[in-house]
Amino acid sequence: MKKPLPPALFILCLFLFSTCKKDVIKNLNSISYGTSFGMCTGYCSNTLLINDAKLTFSKSKNGQTPDTRTCTKTISEDAIAEIKSVLNVSKIAGLPEVVGCPDCADGGAEWIAINADGKQYKVTYEYGKAPKELETAVAKLKVLKDSFKDCN
Repeated sequence: MKKPLPPALFILCLFLFSTCKKDVIKNLNSISYGTSFGMCTGYCSNTLLINDAKLTFSKSKNGQTPDTRTCTKTISEDAIAEIKSVLNVSKIAGLPEVVGCPDCADGGAEWIAINADGKQYKVTYEYGKAPKELETAVAKLKVLKDSFKDCN
């Protein structure tokens, strides 16, 4: 008589290995990253949006007349995949929506928002103090944002 343990063990192993990539983003709709400073002159709010292989950067002034400027570029699928690879959904979902005291004493605020796999996540934190779960992704997003320095 054969024991049912080997098939049950096989099914358990199959289940465990199939769930290994649950933290990986499968369907990415958009990633956005931004900074803002409440007490400044000039262009105090910056936003970078990645969707549909396109980068859209916008900057605006504080006050009643925001004078928003917008520039766009394309982004390769490889570059998007690189950013996706450093975003761990379960770690991001475990973060509070606000970390620290963003823009307190005019220290500025940064944020990252992800719309993926039917869910939305946004974390806002003190400028220059990304939570460790986001540090690598934020570093990559800053490089992309900085590529728009000539956006007028």
